[in-house]
Amino acid sequence: MRAWCIVVPPERGEEIRRRLMDLGVLHKHLRIVREGDRLFIPTTTRVDLDFPTEQREFGEGFVAVRSYKDVVEVPAPLRRSLPSSFDVIGDIVVLKIPNELKRYREEIGRAILRWNPTLRVVVEDHGVRGERRVRSIEVIAGERRTTTVHTEHGLRYAVDLAHAYFSPRLASERQRIADQVLAGEIVADPFAGVGPYAILIAKRRRPKTVHASDVNPAAVGLLRANVGANRIDRVATHEGDARQILERIRPVDRVILDLPHTAFDHLGHAFEALGARGVVHVYRILKRADERAAADRIRAIAAHAGMEVKDLRLHTVRAYSPTQHHVAFDVTVARASRPAGPGTSPSVSRRSRMKATPTTGRRSGRTVRRSARRGPRRRRSTRRR
Repeated sequence: MRAWCIVVPPERGEEIRRRLMDLGVLHKHLRIVREGDRLFIPTTTRVDLDFPTEQREFGEGFVAVRSYKDVVEVPAPLRRSLPSSFDVIGDIVVLKIPNELKRYREEIGRAILRWNPTLRVVVEDHGVRGERRVRSIEVIAGERRTTTVHTEHGLRYAVDLAHAYFSPRLASERQRIADQVLAGEIVADPFAGVGPYAILIAKRRRPKTVHASDVNPAAVGLLRANVGANRIDRVATHEGDARQILERIRPVDRVILDLPHTAFDHLGHAFEALGARGVVHVYRILKRADERAAADRIRAIAAHAGMEVKDLRLHTVRAYSPTQHHVAFDVTVARASRPAGPGTSPSVSRRSRMKATPTTGRRSGRTVRRSARRGPRRRRSTRRR
């Protein structure tokens, strides 16, 4: 392969090689050539370090590649902007590219495929849009497709990233929720997507039924295919609006509202869908300072639906941005014996306090439960006998 190089004496070779690496211009997969008392160190562009430069042929050599950044070719000043993380769904890479690197996005995509040959497609993520929660994506390298099969917790999911939302970052959260489901429960997952919550719960626990639904027909088609592919017999699939589905299938024991930006819009309907007692897992994108207000709003919505909050636990799912977190509120409620009277604000009720789950390592609010009421204490007589 023909490339630019810098010509240095052998005793300066290691020093100059490290300097070129720091500048991001060392051609790492080409072999350094020695001829007599000269070393020819290949570079990705012409470099002026007060040594002679020239173009010549180099042989390719094996280099241990730890990151796609080791093989991508972008200008040195832009290397610090290269994405440090991305999602891998099946054999598809999903990444967001900063504006300053847009013109190099195809090179970035090709570098990722060279770095890991098991990956076949790279798509640029332009964000999730619309009521159906579909990613706006564009193939920038590899095969021209958006379909794949993703494996999670030993279960296989057919996914079409252009038509149905799926995030591999919630795998641990899905397991956390599944672990809470008790035998014989009826569970509702009205934003099921391709089915990762519903199928995992049905496969690993023993619910009576999991009602999995979505307003997106493409997602429901994949959901039904995944139920069949994983041989699940406790999932009932539905297509339609979450409110209507919850009204139709009530009463249930547990509702999963994994729609963090608008879940509170559906929280009242989720509470109304429960029987005498139940649990709602509701998700939100929040700043730490807003957690208490969110908990108070949950209590208010529950009271309006005729429910009393018995337990409210906060779990941090993941960091969402430098200032915000994706959080889950696990809300246990029971149907109230009587509605709150006038002048009583359910949002300031202190019967059930919010606390962090052990995994978050922090409390938000006071203790969730009060200790059981004790019997009347005996007063010591101050009389002398």
